[in-house]
Amino acid sequence: MTMRITPLARAVAGAALLWSGLSQAQMAQNLTIGNPKAMALGNAITADYSGIDAVHYNPAALTKLKGRQTLVKFLTGVMDIRADFDAPADYGSNFLGLDDDPIANRSSRTTAAAMYLPGLGGATEVPLLFAPLAGLSINPPGSKFTFATDVYAPQALGYSRGDNDPGRYQGKEVVLQRITYFSPSIGYQVNDELSVGLSIGFSHQAVALNQDFRAPGVLTGFTGVAQDALCTIGGNPFEVLLNICGGDLGPFTDIANIDIDLQQSLSPTWNIGFLWEPNDWFAWGAVYQSEAKMHLQGKYRVDYSKDWQGFWQGLDSSLIGAIFSSITPDGVFDEESGNVSMDLTYPAHFATGIKLKPHPKWQINFDLKWTDYAAWDDFVLEFDRPLDVLKIASLFSPENATATTITLNRDYESVWSWAVGVQYDVNDRLSLRAGFEPRPSAIPGNKADVLAPLGDAKLYGLGVGYRWDKDTVIDLGFNYLTSKQSIPARSSCNVNCSDIDSMVYNPYADLDIDTRVKAYILALTYQTTF
Repeated sequence: MTMRITPLARAVAGAALLWSGLSQAQMAQNLTIGNPKAMALGNAITADYSGIDAVHYNPAALTKLKGRQTLVKFLTGVMDIRADFDAPADYGSNFLGLDDDPIANRSSRTTAAAMYLPGLGGATEVPLLFAPLAGLSINPPGSKFTFATDVYAPQALGYSRGDNDPGRYQGKEVVLQRITYFSPSIGYQVNDELSVGLSIGFSHQAVALNQDFRAPGVLTGFTGVAQDALCTIGGNPFEVLLNICGGDLGPFTDIANIDIDLQQSLSPTWNIGFLWEPNDWFAWGAVYQSEAKMHLQGKYRVDYSKDWQGFWQGLDSSLIGAIFSSITPDGVFDEESGNVSMDLTYPAHFATGIKLKPHPKWQINFDLKWTDYAAWDDFVLEFDRPLDVLKIASLFSPENATATTITLNRDYESVWSWAVGVQYDVNDRLSLRAGFEPRPSAIPGNKADVLAPLGDAKLYGLGVGYRWDKDTVIDLGFNYLTSKQSIPARSSCNVNCSDIDSMVYNPYADLDIDTRVKAYILALTYQTTF
């Protein structure tokens, strides 16, 4: 009966796991804004000039923009995501000796990109992540005010895996995307040394997840062994009393596929910044980016496998199955679908930094940052009607489920990080840049997973800036992000625990998992007066 929790409860868990994985290593923080200068300096840009993208990094720096200016930006990137699933020496002991796992000792790899296209919904596979973005600013002659708006992507992460990829049980198609499409902003120059700024961002937030489900563990191991013993060629001698031969339901059986599509078209935030430049060789900046409380809404669909349906139809045809039929599935539905919603907080962020010019040609930037991922403590998903699966879940886990809701505990941590960047001005026109940013994970090791397989990460930046003429600047920036993590068997109950109560959600129970991620991001901007 406990098995009844598995398909939709794990499907719901999968939606929450999306944020669990993609928040690892602060991967989304500033990674897809696409400002070449910030990228090249390792995102140590709070006390520096970042053009119209100061709307995001520090709106006080908008006062550096004079006259009327426009920005055109091109951003592209690719991610190489790999995972190894290795069976330890005692593999199968928790499945009552069953060890014929088709995933064991296999590897997963994908470089396929995916995006969320507003209006179409869901994850759409694309040959390459590519986004043209733009912004503009106006500083009236003689005014201390500068007005601006910018289009940028605080989050734009997505990938897809093949139908037979062993990683498909934690992300067959995954997209986490936030696009700020309108950001009215103002910078005010208080005096020759101090500037302040404020921006309001109106964003579209989207989440899409498609993945397959299975349930390796003690209970499915017991079921698999029982089927091996009873479901013989000659038939089940106890079929009238207990029929478990209608479909395979062992630890390595594909149970279902889940597809979830959630979005919110209007999600506002605000940024406030300060910039102090007492002399030519020193500057200090600070910015606070507010949180955004959202109520995402969308659709879900669960497609059950023939084995899942057959197992429960067979069970219900027997005496014991009939007795418990009110709390067990009947297997007559091959699909469940409906509406789902979820409250989610986009975490607040704070950064402060300095800019030093120890030599006319050399510049050093240093930033210290904090992101409030502790706001991601619990995720609560609410369905538009009572579901039988949630009624069952509420019996076995009343603190986490009701007939229409399920609560998933995340236990994320707020993190501090730092970044450093160096710029060398070859001449008045050409600048060379390099930077480094270590990105500590926001998730404890016992919450690691394969959905976005990132632990602590390192980001390297390179770039060049070129002043084409007195009104035009062209910037090119490149980021390389690398991350490795090891998840020993039974160390994370988001992926490979095998206890009797580890049904939600451990598709790689008892497997040792090693992951590697490499990301390559390139951005080009053209900024000029108009």
